[in-house]
Amino acid sequence: MVELVWFRRAGPGIAAIGAVVLVASTTVGARPASWQPPQCDGMPRIGSAPVGTWYRIDATIVDGVRSGQRLTVAGPGTAAVRGLDLDPESFASGPFAGTVLAGTDDGATSRLSLIDVGAGCAWSIDRSDDVVRRATLTPDGSTLIEFRVDRMSRADRGVWRRPLVDRGAVERILPPIGPDERFGPTWLTELSWSDDGTLLAVESCGEVACRIRWLDVRTGVSGAVSDPTLGGLVGITSDRLVAHGACRGLPCPLRSVALVHGGISTIVPSAGKAVLTRDARGRHVLVYERDADGSSVASIGLDGSAGRVLPADRAGRRLIAGPAWAASAAEVPAGWIAFGPDGRLPIAGPVGALLRHVSDDRVVPFYEVQR
Repeated sequence: MVELVWFRRAGPGIAAIGAVVLVASTTVGARPASWQPPQCDGMPRIGSAPVGTWYRIDATIVDGVRSGQRLTVAGPGTAAVRGLDLDPESFASGPFAGTVLAGTDDGATSRLSLIDVGAGCAWSIDRSDDVVRRATLTPDGSTLIEFRVDRMSRADRGVWRRPLVDRGAVERILPPIGPDERFGPTWLTELSWSDDGTLLAVESCGEVACRIRWLDVRTGVSGAVSDPTLGGLVGITSDRLVAHGACRGLPCPLRSVALVHGGISTIVPSAGKAVLTRDARGRHVLVYERDADGSSVASIGLDGSAGRVLPADRAGRRLIAGPAWAASAAEVPAGWIAFGPDGRLPIAGPVGALLRHVSDDRVVPFYEVQR
């Protein structure tokens, strides 16, 4: 299967391009000066930073031409917001305990760096002649996972892993995904984890519909969901995944798929952006926008029970969904969800963002909540 060159932040469906890739926000704030992080000492590792590390990635447009991407990172607090200039084909993932993984490709080599945001430095962790289109770390920070394509043909080369501190021990853990005319060419591949860190989800999206493969990294057991009625992944648990329906825009149904037998049920018939999280009792719940403009938000259990409408945000902040939608991500405590202007974290730092507790609706500024 060939993966086409694609701007990383476009979610499935052409409608996502305008919403995510070239969004012109009135809340972006001041652009940080370009930063080149010095080399970190010692071996690469994730840290023990408190909650609050975040990143945001934006297209750099010069004379109407997309010339690169700007990665903005910061740790807890409002100081030291830093911006890194990356190549047009680039990505970020995380945060992982105070670090952000960044990848950039100059047309000849893909380079991956792990940025220790609090220390203000970075480790160079990989170089590849293949194009590394996406990468992540296992939640314990021990292993690097990469999705690669061939540089010349753009053919899918599968998903690979190696220990973070050993560049030689490389292993392919999932083969290339095969062609399927029901989905068309693959425009986008994303990597994500179940909240317990055991299942890796590999999402391969065509123009509208997505195929989702999963792998238990402990046992090697894997499976796949290939239903053309499913779109972008919202989240995955130990026994099911949640995805939007295959729509060209939002709102769209939210559907649950059992990993064991593939049965599909509709949780919400019409929803905007959504986040999978847990409530105070440890139960998985969906928090989702009830309308196209995100002005009304609700939560519901994965079995369709305990649905309720959440209090509206008077400042008009929107739910910050996954990185494919928000082009930004932050480490937040369990049971809290983030809201920001335009559903993103502002470039100048999430001063205007807030966190809402899923179970009791407490609302606090982004930097005031602790683990």
